[in-house]
Formats: sequence, structure tokens, C-alpha cells
Amino acid sequence: MTEPLLHFHASGPAHAPAVVLLHSLATHSGLWAHQVPAWSVDLRVIAIDLPGHGRSAVARQPLTLADMADRVLAVLDHLGVAQAAFVGVSLGGMVAQAVALGHAHRVSALVIAHAGARTDETVRAIWDQRIEQFEASGMDQLAQPTLERWFPRAFSESAPLTLQWMASLIEATDPQGYVMAIRAIQGLDHLDRLPAIRVPTLVVAGQADAAVPSAVASAVAHRIPHARLHLLEDTGHIGNVQQPLLFTERVGEFLQSALVPDDTPSLKRMETLK
Repeated sequence: MTEPLLHFHASGPAHAPAVVLLHSLATHSGLWAHQVPAWSVDLRVIAIDLPGHGRSAVARQPLTLADMADRVLAVLDHLGVAQAAFVGVSLGGMVAQAVALGHAHRVSALVIAHAGARTDETVRAIWDQRIEQFEASGMDQLAQPTLERWFPRAFSESAPLTLQWMASLIEATDPQGYVMAIRAIQGLDHLDRLPAIRVPTLVVAGQADAAVPSAVASAVAHRIPHARLHLLEDTGHIGNVQQPLLFTERVGEFLQSALVPDDTPSLKRMETLK
């Protein structure tokens, strides 16, 4: 039986270069609220809810990251988009890797933010413990410890409304979708295959990321030929939320340079303003 199409929202010029946005575990496409308005001026921005997240239904059977990649590409097929840049945060960065490794001809550029490329045995065991804790207490009790891992304390104390919003995303996540995504993360094993990625690639890391330390992100960038590494200072695991302007500008500059011709009207306007 065919799985239903993932929920998505497309913005920007219909014939512009396409960019697919893939969110983190236990959130949804609304995570990109700060980036979509800026990037959709010159780009066709397609924000997708991964299976069991947001408005996308839980899959009927367990999914690997490669399966999630196929589901994402089904959205592009539906839209008639042959090729796109992929920007993923955390889980979304793992799915973006799977797209690039399994369907290289569909990828024009790649941004891997706050994501490793291999889940080792120790981390798999930690995920097992988190599933046990979730099954014992439910999604409501999951939000606080998750946010403590995602954001440095100083940011959390200075941005209580943002933390409240993030907690609402976590609590709204389908429990089955949450567990299914964790099982996919436990199977992550892309590290030795990364040298096969040949498209322009930007790896984004948070200096204060407790979930994916910057050394892990650096190892990912080192394995991908000619990849660039951008370190966000004093930033935790969800950089596009904690540092929305900086993330939007640095990643947006990369996407513009990789995808948009120099004679695009909006770029000419920016040169005039300078």
C-alpha cells in the first residue's frame, strides 16, 4: 500500500532553484519560520514535515533514514522538482545525507546542521534509555530534558517564550513517530560513505552543542570533499532557532552562491544598496 504524501509548504518563485528544509526530531516544518521569508525571495523553499511529525502521518512500518529520503523525494516528484538543495537540522541533516548518498542526481547543494554521520553503540544505548523514559512518562515529560540538551542555559533563561514554543512542538509530536525516528537515528551509518558526496556542502556546528559536539561535525566536514565548516559560537543544537539571523545569513549566502546566478534582480538590488 502506498504511503500518503508527506505534508509540505512551498514558498517563493515557482521556477526558482529549489531548497528543501528538513527539521529536527520532535519538531516540524514550522522550525524554519525565521528562514523561509528571507530565503524564498530568490529560491523555491519547500519545508517538509517528516513522517510522524507535524501534519505528516506516522508510517505504516518502521523506516530507515533511506526510507525517509525516499518519502521526501516523493514530495519533489509530486511538485515536478527534479533537483534541489537540501538543508537539514539534526534528524533532518541525517535524512539530507541519505538523499545525497542514495540519489546524488537529485541534489544540487547540501547543508548539514548539527548532525553526525554515525550512531555508535554507546549513543544507541542512550537512545534506548530515552525511549524507556518516554514510554514511562509520556511526551509531556520529554520536553524539559530535551530542551536542556538542545540549548545552553543562558539562552534558555533569556528566551522563555522561545523555549515555550519549542516545548509545544515536542509535546505535539506523535509518540509513534518519535520512536520510529529514533530507531532510524540508531541505524545512522553514513560516515565512511561521505566522500562520495560531490556537491557544494556546508556543515554547520554549534560551539556549545551537547547533542552533536563540534568535533563530530568537523569529522563530517572532513570526509566530504571541499565541504566548508561554519561554527556558531555559544550555540547549542538548534542553531536556526537560537541564532536565527546569523544562521539565515550564513546558510543563505551559501545557498545563493551555490544556486542563484549573479545576475538575479534581487542580488543586483543588494549591490546597489551597498
